[in-house]
Amino acid sequence: MAAFLAFSSCSRAVSPDNTTTSEITTTVSEETSETTAEVTEASSKPYDHTFNPHVISQVFVDKFGKEFEENYYRYCDAVLTGADSVKLDKQEYLEMFINISRTCLPIVAQNAFFFADEAKPLENGEYELKYNIPKDEYLKSVDEFKARVEYLIESACLEDDSDLERALALYISESARIDYDYDAMNTDSYVSAEGYTISPYRALMTDKGICQEIAGAYAYLLLQVGIDATTASGLTKDSSSAHEWTIAKLDGKYYHCDVTFQCTSKYSVNFFGMNDAEREKQGDWDMEYINIGDINQIWHKDLPIEDNRFEQLWKCFTCFLDRDENKLFCYDDSGTEDSCYYDMSVA
Repeated sequence: MAAFLAFSSCSRAVSPDNTTTSEITTTVSEETSETTAEVTEASSKPYDHTFNPHVISQVFVDKFGKEFEENYYRYCDAVLTGADSVKLDKQEYLEMFINISRTCLPIVAQNAFFFADEAKPLENGEYELKYNIPKDEYLKSVDEFKARVEYLIESACLEDDSDLERALALYISESARIDYDYDAMNTDSYVSAEGYTISPYRALMTDKGICQEIAGAYAYLLLQVGIDATTASGLTKDSSSAHEWTIAKLDGKYYHCDVTFQCTSKYSVNFFGMNDAEREKQGDWDMEYINIGDINQIWHKDLPIEDNRFEQLWKCFTCFLDRDENKLFCYDDSGTEDSCYYDMSVA
């Protein structure tokens, strides 16, 4: 099952549009049941984000320890500067770093991926690094990757946003931006028609993706703004379909967030902040075997998600994020305003 989960694609049909902006308004006539949703910019300054080369989910640090984290940051520094080798305390770290970089440094999957046993151990604990394209092209791709990450964050977030506001703004922005790529889902190759490796890197750099790309892209953007996140993947109870989504930590608790499913109802949040019961309900997933972080070493039993703080949002048809009021105004599936708003200041 491990290999299948690592490369399986989403099972939910999606037909999203392709709108991206920090203030999003969709107006619909009464005849077609269109609604209006927007993310307000409020009276705050734009967010000037500086790319952070050192991001990793606390899930991995808790599992493998501080030494693992320190070695990983050395790996990040080496990869982002196009170094030919990296000094590691343990040889097995290299394979782990290549694996977790899907969500912690996505450019690796596109331009610096290789199987760890192909790397030559060098002297003094140094291990060879390889790149898939000439070094000058690779370094250019690093600059483009950094700029793209900064752009996506700055397009959605504002300077004074709380962690929850950033998580919601990026969730809404990503589900609005990305089109589900049916062609990539149906291909036997792990390469898209445009030549991208099927990975979160492609979802970040283009407006296309399938579940394992979209989930990792959202997780990476959350890590960049200081919110712990990684992915979760699993099979339906009848083992007929597989899927991958994001888990994010807000105010000390983890929640399931499914940007891919949200692509069917852009500008909404009804798949945001789910607990285990709601996640199981939305897809009939076999929660006992949910794979956390896509490394086949952390499972649902290690990280149960029970809090129902965001239950009100699961009925949300469309929403209005009001930063000045620190409220998320929700609308039910009939398009009428809910009698209650979600107060984002209450944990």
